[in-house]
Amino acid sequence: MAWEGRLWVKLRRPLTDEEKSRQLTVDIPASGKAHDDDSIFGMNDTWLETMNAAYQQRGMLTYGCIFIFAMGVMFVWGMAWALSNPPPNTSGAELTVAMAFVVAVMLFGFGVIFVSLWGFHQELFTWTRIPIRFNRQTRMVHAYRGAGAKDVISVPWDKAFFFIEQRPKDPISRSTPYGLRCHVLDDQGRVSQSFSFGRTVYTIDDETTENGRQIVHSLNDQFEYIRRYMDGGPSAVPAPELVPTEVSFRNSYRLWQRTNRKLLAEGNVAASALARGLSPFATLTAVLHYIGMRTSREPAWPADLDTGHASLAGA
Repeated sequence: MAWEGRLWVKLRRPLTDEEKSRQLTVDIPASGKAHDDDSIFGMNDTWLETMNAAYQQRGMLTYGCIFIFAMGVMFVWGMAWALSNPPPNTSGAELTVAMAFVVAVMLFGFGVIFVSLWGFHQELFTWTRIPIRFNRQTRMVHAYRGAGAKDVISVPWDKAFFFIEQRPKDPISRSTPYGLRCHVLDDQGRVSQSFSFGRTVYTIDDETTENGRQIVHSLNDQFEYIRRYMDGGPSAVPAPELVPTEVSFRNSYRLWQRTNRKLLAEGNVAASALARGLSPFATLTAVLHYIGMRTSREPAWPADLDTGHASLAGA
């Protein structure tokens, strides 16, 4: 298992039947329409750079870790008070057992604090974004960070295994996320590395419904945009709606409110009610997204990969 953003990815294994059934191939059109879906950071004649799944979700882990950290502090503070105020009329073995229990709970509290600090670090004092670069000149795909690697993952475009991934249901919105993923396969066809790319889509409808199918199929449109770019360059695709890379609260707020607008666009009463109910949460998470971006640094590609300057770049 390897950690990537907000989820664990299982590596060193063969492809599953579901992954094979959802494969997107580079030599067959994935859709009749090419649409970037506001997922691209920059593009020029040499490369196209897109987001990964963690970028649009940034802030959620910080939000959850605030409560985890507070819980850990309460455990530690409460047990520290218990140590300094032992129960009256208790001594000997009984007191020893009681104090041992208190110490064990205190250590648990420190463990909870450590986990929360680790979670904070996934979104604070790290990279502003984890870009994925598709180079049409070298026919290579590069992921700045991904599961199973401490540095850049590189894989030939024609050998990468692309597919649509269904992820675990979101615990807050109760919607199901779907996204694009690339597996890097070894000589035995086993998954050695992996990374997400593009924009995740969410639906509260089942994929077997017409509305659910349409939402999930928008991922085919995203992949088709990249596929056409790799075959024909910028002239082969519509001009993208670039994701702004400038660190500002306005840009963070725009990113998070976009998810709410997508839920409203479903035309579903439950989805609309959910979007309105989550609006305050989205605003708070946008604040945390901005804080995470402000405390982090820009990613830097290795010199041999950083070729060409974007003729289009998010502002």
